Amino acid sequence: MEGFIHQVITSPDKFAAWFNSAVSGAHRKLTAQDVQDMTQCGLIRRYGYYGRQDLETVRGILQYEEMRAKIVEKNQTRLIIPCCKSCGQPLPASSPDKKGRHKEYCLGCESLRARQRYRKWREKRQIVHN
Repeated sequence: MEGFIHQVITSPDKFAAWFNSAVSGAHRKLTAQDVQDMTQCGLIRRYGYYGRQDLETVRGILQYEEMRAKIVEKNQTRLIIPCCKSCGQPLPASSPDKKGRHKEYCLGCESLRARQRYRKWREKRQIVHN
């Protein structure tokens, strides 16, 4: 599809085809409707045609979509099952009648926290005193 690089692209269908052939590792395939929506928003086709800069803009938008999807997926799993902040292991369910904060660390990591906090405190102290 190198022929698209040398000619002026004004059609959303041709731009979608060019993008899908040029950017093979994209999160998803680009459709002509996606191109029309981005054009209507003013993200691409600022000069009356689609160019290399528009290609990079769309690539960035799709990377952003992928990143947001991963964050939402991660947050949904985190809301369902409480996990240890250190190792990521699922934590046992706490009883609903118990008062106070819920556990954030598993039994294995809880004992290591004091050592980690002391090291961090000692490093901060050494920086202040030097």
